[in-house]
Amino acid sequence: FEYDVALSFAGEDRAIVEEFASRLKAKSIKVFYDEYEAAALWGKDLVDHLVNIYSRKARYCVMFISQYYPLKKWTKAERMAAQERALRDSNEYILPLRVDDTQVPGLTETTGCRDLRQHSVESIVDLLEQKLMEAKAHSSPLSPSHDLRSGSVTSANTESGDHPLPK
Repeated sequence: FEYDVALSFAGEDRAIVEEFASRLKAKSIKVFYDEYEAAALWGKDLVDHLVNIYSRKARYCVMFISQYYPLKKWTKAERMAAQERALRDSNEYILPLRVDDTQVPGLTETTGCRDLRQHSVESIVDLLEQKLMEAKAHSSPLSPSHDLRSGSVTSANTESGDHPLPK
């Protein structure tokens, strides 16, 4: 993955997200945070680029759930791309982080989440670091259905004489 984590948030929550991103960066966790990518984003088709990041290029997506989150067009696009990824992948991908009790379409109450009113940013970053270490220790080569970068489907066992799967 290009990023360990992609952050999805409403602009009104930028102050808390900035602290979160800064702590991730200090731990050498590869984070997609728009301010860190300002030069790269300048002039790009943001819809295509962001959909690609949230659906393919990050191991996890941390969603900062607040009263503003479901109201924004950009967070809706990010959420829909992340939910598409979550549907394809058997591993958890969306990590909800509550700022308040707002409900967000597509995220059920049974989804495990953390709450910034009950836990510090530092403790949540530490937990995310632990989750990343566990995921990387247990990661295996991507299955053919997950090879999204090339646009083709191939078998991981071609060395043993197996042939690529048909397109």
